[in-house]
Amino acid sequence: MCHLQRIGLVLTALPGLVQPTFAAEVNDGEMAAAIRSADYPCEHVLGQQATGDNDWRVQCNSGMYQVTRVANGVFSVVKTN
Repeated sequence: MCHLQRIGLVLTALPGLVQPTFAAEVNDGEMAAAIRSADYPCEHVLGQQATGDNDWRVQCNSGMYQVTRVANGVFSVVKTN
């Protein structure tokens, strides 16, 4: 295999190797469950916006929350205005 082909193979495989520990996306059901597990009411998520890596501002039917996923995969939830 020529040198350029090996470089192309490495560059093609590289994105799969450098995935973050946690994906940046969390679906609405997971987000609602995280909010409920923090003892806040949330029947369904109306919208969410990423505010950083593993950090979201979430509009739930019961209010607004800041949700952060910490290193061990546990969610931290704070009710905001």
